[in-house]
Amino acid sequence: PPPKVTSTLVHLQPRQALAPACRLATLERVTSAAFGQRRKMLRASLKTLTPQPIPLLEAAGIDPSKRAENISVDGFCNLANCFDAAQNTVR
Repeated sequence: PPPKVTSTLVHLQPRQALAPACRLATLERVTSAAFGQRRKMLRASLKTLTPQPIPLLEAAGIDPSKRAENISVDGFCNLANCFDAAQNTVR
């Protein structure tokens, strides 16, 4: 007998690869810190990255009480750029 199976065909089209507007190594470091403790607010989870994350988040235009899963890719790129800028002023 023929099997009783319902199937669907999905056609996916890849988007053009866009280069992030920040250094990839910094973006990886920032997202790793942000998602390392995913259910925490960014002001707490980014303490592994910098002892004072609130000024960094404010410079990037991100609410410190947000969680990592609520931040867009552009938001993380802004955060990575602000982190790079902060690191360059410390040196």
